[in-house]
Amino acid sequence: MEPARPRVIQRKIIPPSIAPEVVRRPRLEELLVRLIQRHQVVCVFATAGAGKTTALLQAAQRTGRPLAWLTADDTDTATGRLLTYLEAALVGPVPAVDGVATSALAARLSHGEVAGLLADAVGEAPVLLVIDDVERLAESPQALMVLSAFAQYTPDSMRLVLISRTELPFHSNAGASLPWVVAVGEDDLAFTVDEAAAALTSAGRPDIDPAQAIEVTGGWVTGVMFEAWSSADHVIGIGGEADPLHGYLAVQILDQLGEDERDFLIATAILDEVTAPAAEALGLSRAAQRLHQLRRRRLPVSWEREGHLMRAHPRFREYLLECLQRRGEDELRELRRAHGRLLIQQRHHEEAIEELLRAGALEEAASVAERVLEHIIERTDFALAKRWLYALEPVREQHPRLACAELLLLLAHEDYRGGAQLADQLDASGRLEEVVGASSTAASMIAWCYLHAGRLADMRRVVAAGRSGPELGAIRYCMTLLDEGEPERGWPTELLTGGPLDALVMRVNYYRGLLPLLAEPPVSPWAARAAESWRLGALLALGHIDEAYELEQAIREMRDAGVWLSALLQPRLLGEFGEHGAAWRSLLKGRERIRAAGSVMLELLSYVEEAELELRLNGDSKAARGALERLRTHCAGQTYPFVCEQADTWLGLALLLENDEAALTPLRRAVDSMRRSDRLLLLPAAAVYLAEAQWRAGEEEAADAAAELALSAADRQGSNHILLNALADFPAVLSRRLDAEPRADSSWHELGRALTVRGVQLENPGGAAVHLAEFGRIAIVADGEELARPRIKKSYELLAFLASRPKQEATRDEIRQSLFEGRTDESATAYLRQAVLKLRKVLPEGFQITLDGGRFAFRGHVCVTTDSGRLLNRLSEAADLRGEERMRALLSALEIVDRGRYLPGLDSAWIQERQEMIAALARDTRAEAAEIALNAGRYRLAGRLTQAVLAEDPYRESTWRLEMRIADALGDTDRVIAAFRSCEHALADLGALPSQSTRRLLDSLRR
Repeated sequence: MEPARPRVIQRKIIPPSIAPEVVRRPRLEELLVRLIQRHQVVCVFATAGAGKTTALLQAAQRTGRPLAWLTADDTDTATGRLLTYLEAALVGPVPAVDGVATSALAARLSHGEVAGLLADAVGEAPVLLVIDDVERLAESPQALMVLSAFAQYTPDSMRLVLISRTELPFHSNAGASLPWVVAVGEDDLAFTVDEAAAALTSAGRPDIDPAQAIEVTGGWVTGVMFEAWSSADHVIGIGGEADPLHGYLAVQILDQLGEDERDFLIATAILDEVTAPAAEALGLSRAAQRLHQLRRRRLPVSWEREGHLMRAHPRFREYLLECLQRRGEDELRELRRAHGRLLIQQRHHEEAIEELLRAGALEEAASVAERVLEHIIERTDFALAKRWLYALEPVREQHPRLACAELLLLLAHEDYRGGAQLADQLDASGRLEEVVGASSTAASMIAWCYLHAGRLADMRRVVAAGRSGPELGAIRYCMTLLDEGEPERGWPTELLTGGPLDALVMRVNYYRGLLPLLAEPPVSPWAARAAESWRLGALLALGHIDEAYELEQAIREMRDAGVWLSALLQPRLLGEFGEHGAAWRSLLKGRERIRAAGSVMLELLSYVEEAELELRLNGDSKAARGALERLRTHCAGQTYPFVCEQADTWLGLALLLENDEAALTPLRRAVDSMRRSDRLLLLPAAAVYLAEAQWRAGEEEAADAAAELALSAADRQGSNHILLNALADFPAVLSRRLDAEPRADSSWHELGRALTVRGVQLENPGGAAVHLAEFGRIAIVADGEELARPRIKKSYELLAFLASRPKQEATRDEIRQSLFEGRTDESATAYLRQAVLKLRKVLPEGFQITLDGGRFAFRGHVCVTTDSGRLLNRLSEAADLRGEERMRALLSALEIVDRGRYLPGLDSAWIQERQEMIAALARDTRAEAAEIALNAGRYRLAGRLTQAVLAEDPYRESTWRLEMRIADALGDTDRVIAAFRSCEHALADLGALPSQSTRRLLDSLRR
């Protein structure tokens, strides 16, 4: 049986009626109407009995706005309940809000966010929402936060009035007081003399002097109307009461009643509304007769339904409840039990539970709690649910559905360890099958906890015994991450319901690599919010990094990001932005959350994430293998096939980078598993790495097939991002495919151009390729043949400039600024035009330089590469290597620079900047290669590289220190000193001295 939704108490959302004898107060009505029309939020702060509610009701009639009303009570400190009632209050005048809050709560959105969605849903409706008795919420920061959020997002058309006995710390989300809030206080509500005279006359007391009444009561409406000021005996302590009003009520009201009438009033004070049937349900006899008698008395109560319903004034009821508390404990307990049963009949389950708990009727309270606790947790009123579960601890074993509620609570706090332990307790008591057989929700939650715990056999047992339903359907779909074979047709789209389970379905879609299903949010706004973490993961996998960052920031502003996003997705996002330190800190902090949650599955995924970060950020294959070894030796290391596939992919990459033939085994295993189970997330990358490993092993046909598999998987993903990342690791895979392509417009050529835009230069791009030789000589080469020289040198410069730009394009103004010193005269324009025309004449057929919207760009099926681009590419590749392999890659890059000057014979501000940049890059590269050579014992190579750096930059002190260390390694102490002296003389030209680091090095090497 699914949980019952608690029934809304209609009395709370219906405006109180105004008694016919109530005197209108035009002055106060006009003030309130004026404030309501001018301000979005109006607060009315005054003591009980000041006439706040009556004044607002009268003013509301004059505004002409549709009225929504909510009377708050103590139970509304549970903010999910408060939001439910806010929605219920607004539904009448604004039907469009129906379901907005309740559905968003079910999707586990933060309550502040739900409040904003609810306010926004009001749209253009000019509704006036009044919330009365807000002082009941004053001690609950969470409830005030919800009201603040609701007020913050209130549309311009809407007005909100808050009525409270106490002033409220009412602030916006940003912490600043809301500028459009205005308050009405005691002085505004107090009777004037004329108003008091009219009220006293209407009440049949024209003999009372209104001026004297105002003077004595300060204009307090209730004080005037009930003559508390006029009793000569009205002093503190009269009637045994400490409070003056209570003393008056004891002497002037209760003492004037018969004993039966007095007892009836006190006993029924437990009821918000007193009717004969309700009083009889409390065990009070002759209830109709008692009400008839009281109707003839002059009491601070209001009467409705032609005298059949009595409602006490708030201050009078407070006094009656205080009197009730003084009665015997047994009598009070029986009254509460009877009231609880009455509330159950009225389907006011939450109020019934509270009364039954106060009465100590735990069995009855538990029976009701079984019906509603799941709904309470779904709307994320966790504190209320915890309190009830704690109070019901003595009887919980007899009420198995309370276990389902407790599971919901544990999962809401991502406590997978606690959920598995609770399931084990149910199993040990023989109640597990009963619980999962009765509820699809319970079965799915227990299965989910066992999945996180690495106990797949227990998970499958629960799924087999569980009650069918959409919840268990989502878990069965989740099991496709664990099983071989493609999932059923129609899965997963048939599982999307627009509710919170969509988040689980989308999580599985992510790990299956069905990225197009995640790129767009679900239709319903609450389901979209619940699934945002997985949209973020999809955006990362699709390469939409900026959009992913914006989404991550939005999630964190509104609510806790959750362990999955914090521990796994955020480190990857930070890594994409180059924030390496922050990525590692996020990974380690996320691992703490994983340990707290007790999730074996997330722990293993964290090791996979660590390995990927080591490879992507540090190029450290050894450290990556270390992380994967921790996964392999974990007791559950082979439990999750979808995790093992990812681990094998990164292990294969690490081994490839180490030139280890063993890479072939894990990569074959990963690709075979992904293909059998149709899991696509890393298939493009794994297949590229497999292609490289197979090529190295001499399996050329298999390598081609693996490359085609990678292309096919990327096509199904709807993105080339993961594929391009892998091809950037091993561009030779792409080059080989380009060699085999008969046409220059294939998908592989498109990938080649995309990779070139990323700055990856292909040694043999295939198809119609144009290469610009830039060092030592200038030449344009197409398909291995040098082309005719353009008639003007500016054409070379234009080609080099465009090829160096992002996306290999530039605006006319950018070209003028860089190549023509910013000139815009006709001569410069004509020169640019001639440079383009001459360049077009020498380029191959099908290659174009186009001008579109003021932007020059290459068009046609041609890859444009340059020497400088290859230099940057080789340095990028070197960054992923270590030790002597890195040194060889750096030396390979320097071979390009050593061919000669960059673009010799050409001169412009842009070329000069480019030459300086390349020279500085070359010096840094030589110094880094020299450092590695020294550590590898290749002292002569290190010396040659160091001397080349110092010849160009004699002021580079760090390189002088390197020269001293090389000399020391060769055992040449005189050369050590000579290097120090040369450093000293060079720095003297700048008026500087060697640093303490250099001096300390000298001292240490001379010892």
